[in-house]
Amino acid sequence: MKFESAAEGFVRQFGCRPALISRAPGRINLLGGHTDYNHGLALPAAIDRHVVLALSPREDGRVRIWSEDFSEGLEFCIGEAPSPESLWQRYVLGALSVFPEDPPSGFDAYFTGDVPLGSGLSSSAALLVAWMNAMRTWTGSDLDDLAICALCQKVEHLHLGVQCGLLDPIGSLCPQPGAVMRVDFSDLSLRNVNAPMDGLSWVVLHTGVHRSLAASAYGQRVEECASEIAALREAHEGVETVRDLSLSMVQGTSVGQRRLRHVLAENSRVESGVAALEAGRPEELGGLLLAAHASLRDDYQVSCIELDTLVEIAASKPGCLGGRMMGGGFGGCTLNLVATNCADSMMKTTLEEYNRATGKKGRGFVVRLVSGAEVQLF
Repeated sequence: MKFESAAEGFVRQFGCRPALISRAPGRINLLGGHTDYNHGLALPAAIDRHVVLALSPREDGRVRIWSEDFSEGLEFCIGEAPSPESLWQRYVLGALSVFPEDPPSGFDAYFTGDVPLGSGLSSSAALLVAWMNAMRTWTGSDLDDLAICALCQKVEHLHLGVQCGLLDPIGSLCPQPGAVMRVDFSDLSLRNVNAPMDGLSWVVLHTGVHRSLAASAYGQRVEECASEIAALREAHEGVETVRDLSLSMVQGTSVGQRRLRHVLAENSRVESGVAALEAGRPEELGGLLLAAHASLRDDYQVSCIELDTLVEIAASKPGCLGGRMMGGGFGGCTLNLVATNCADSMMKTTLEEYNRATGKKGRGFVVRLVSGAEVQLF
């Protein structure tokens, strides 16, 4: 989504040009599902779907915010604490409340986006990053990128009740153009991984099932992992986090053992994925995607019949090297690595077969890897 789209919308809504526009992308995550809050590894990348926010200061203390996609507005004065009446207002008011510096004045703001909601492509993180980045620029704050990501996480924890990790805001804010990032959540180190995709495309297929992390078993998974780590910490000297474990220590059949077995295996898949990307071995990467989905389905148990069906059908189509569920699970999208010359036919035949199998109408699109969030002054 272009900067100009938000500028034009701002003019329609408020009758003047904005002072700045903040744009933040959604993200895909090649490998590393549910590893961020377990001190693990992941491979996110920013995609060409964005939330775009236009903002201009006012000379008074009035705040006017308009959401184009929800056709709703919010008005209040600086110093007031309005109660949110919808989900997007919880995000926006949460962002304003946790940012450490108050707005210098009232302001008008307009936002819109093309990141599908509830899809696992991090529309909420894109919204938060767009707001935090706008506030950082406007106030002249010296907060670094990881501090901005931590503020986004704080909003999710305090205002949405989702005990998420840092994967989504990092995947929206930090990537370089065309690159995948290896993120180590034990020390928050980031490394760009070159991801040449000549002749290959990333295809996103949506199940048509909207998922909500706050209403799902996401929080339960966080608690299950923490509980099992606490038990292993008592039983084994030197164990502090999942990164101190070996696979031989989590071969039991209990729920906690299965959860941590997934995390350890997923960390290994991330390292293998980095090697496959750097060596140009797409077939190996496709196999890792399928293995990741099986682990998320069987050991972490965050898939659903629609996600499983889409992955299975897509993997059987010519040109598809592999795929997996995206995001927190329980609905949303799958991510598939597909030969570019097969992408259109693969989407068409997969979605037709999926509709016959489930009665649900999915949709598909190809995503490109882009740079992370940015702000443009007017």
